[in-house]
Amino acid sequence: MKLKSLVGLLVACSLPSCVSSADAEATDFSCPSDEEFPIVSQVLEQRCGTLDCHGDPSRPLRFYGRNGARLFAPDVVGEQGTSADERDANRLSVCGLEPEAMTSVVAGEAEVTSLSVVRKPLLDEAHKGGRVFLQTSPGYICFSSWIEGQVDTAACEAELAKP
Repeated sequence: MKLKSLVGLLVACSLPSCVSSADAEATDFSCPSDEEFPIVSQVLEQRCGTLDCHGDPSRPLRFYGRNGARLFAPDVVGEQGTSADERDANRLSVCGLEPEAMTSVVAGEAEVTSLSVVRKPLLDEAHKGGRVFLQTSPGYICFSSWIEGQVDTAACEAELAKP
């Protein structure tokens, strides 16, 4: 029986792939500014990046940083600050969650509220972590303003000042 399985596996592996070269190409997508993202990343790390939330590396949307998962093994939770590589990974995690939808929002073809990453923390869509933001909260304004192309730095700073 084991020999039959092995032969079947070898035959299957020798067949031409059903995936075309077009399927194998990376999907291009738009993402809001990386220059303005560091302060937004701080807000997301503080509100969503703990190890029991999106700081867990097994999550599809994950945030790396000081108080959550670390991108590189030598970095220790709670010690070194968030690295530039971790911030880049956080930005790509947000933008890559729904790449086509994010591209539409960045291009002005869709509303920011069309994104799950925006609806879930408002609890407009089921979110295991419950409500994280109200539409009037500084954290929401910080995050959504970055997606819309103009970071409200005052809102970001107000959110970061919260305990």
